Amino acid sequence: MKELISTLYEYGIWANHRLLMQAANLSQVQLTDRLTKGAEPILPTFGHLVSADIRWLARWQQQAPPAVTPADFPTLEVVRQRWDDLAAGRRAYISGLDDRALREAIVWPSAQDGTRIPRWQAMVHCANHGTQHRSELAAMLTELGHSPGDLDLILYCRERAQA
Repeated sequence: MKELISTLYEYGIWANHRLLMQAANLSQVQLTDRLTKGAEPILPTFGHLVSADIRWLARWQQQAPPAVTPADFPTLEVVRQRWDDLAAGRRAYISGLDDRALREAIVWPSAQDGTRIPRWQAMVHCANHGTQHRSELAAMLTELGHSPGDLDLILYCRERAQA
C-alpha cells in the first residue's frame, strides 16, 4: 500500500511540474481570468491544490490544519516553492509509515459525526482530488494554447521505469 501511495504522490509532482511549465507561458491576466473550462481561474486553481495538499498533510499527521487559502499563493513561483517544500515533507512522512499507521483510523474532516477512516484512504482521496483539479488546469491551459500534453499515470510510470 505504501508503494502505491508514494507512486500516486510522485505522479502528482510530475504532473504538477508539467502544468506549471506551461502556465509559466501565460500573462497575469490569463492566469487570473475565468475561462470556459474549470471552476476557478488558473492561478486560484493552483492555489487551491497546494493549500489542500498542505492541509491534508497536517490532517494525516493528526495536527490542526493551517489556515491557508488559494489567496496565499499569489504567483506561480510561490506555488512552485510551496509544492517543492511540501513534497520533501510528504516524502519523509510517507517513508516513515508502516502498515499499522496506514490502517490507523483518522477523523474525516468534513464529517459532522466524527467519522473515522483509515489513513491510507484519506491519502488516496487527496491524491485523487489533485488529479481532478489537474484535469481542470490542463483543460484551461489547452484552451489558451499551452497544453501540458499527456498527464496519464501510465505515461508517468513508463517514463519512470525507463529512467
